[in-house]
Amino acid sequence: MKKYKQIFVFDLETTGFKAGSDDIIDVGGVVLKPVGLDYLSEQSINELVKTDKILSEKIVNLTGITQTMSQSGITDKALYLILKPLLDKDTLLVAYNMQFDIGFIDALMKRHEPAFTMRCDLLDLLTVYKDMHPYPHKLENALKTYNIDIEHAHRAFDDALATSKLFRILRDTIPLSAYINHIGYHEKYGLSGIRYPHVRYWPQSYQTGTFLKKIRATQCQ
Repeated sequence: MKKYKQIFVFDLETTGFKAGSDDIIDVGGVVLKPVGLDYLSEQSINELVKTDKILSEKIVNLTGITQTMSQSGITDKALYLILKPLLDKDTLLVAYNMQFDIGFIDALMKRHEPAFTMRCDLLDLLTVYKDMHPYPHKLENALKTYNIDIEHAHRAFDDALATSKLFRILRDTIPLSAYINHIGYHEKYGLSGIRYPHVRYWPQSYQTGTFLKKIRATQCQ
């Protein structure tokens, strides 16, 4: 991890599942130093984001974010300006279920910078956890496994902070660097969302330990 200038652990809440048509309504992020993994609290992000869309009852109940709360948030353009300095080749992006969140980040950046190219390395902790533990594999399951408390589940900053604690624990127990730029997906449902040329996408089974073996076997070829 020493080669990175910073590690950005983030989470999003959105109006739906389609990055091209749904909106980000909540963004949380924690910046860590690559050595020691100290939190850079002055660079943390905890912002509601305005949307013109009507929030569904399901989203309101899940996140606790109301239409009124959303309207008090920052603009889409303001969020772009906050994230832009973080998205460079010297930053490692970390998320739980990266393939979902990164699609919304990519769409946001390209709305304001059409020539935007993702240059960050990616680490998906869902892929890692799924390779280590049997089903189920939701973030709440991972946090329970490692006794990580979370104050408000499905609020972006609380999820991001909890994910950063998970990252710190996993880094001390397994070779996390081996999973960087490798994202697993359910073979039955296929892969949806953005694909990057510097990332490899693999069908991932529920059989623990097989994903890392697959990566290492490919690297030895």
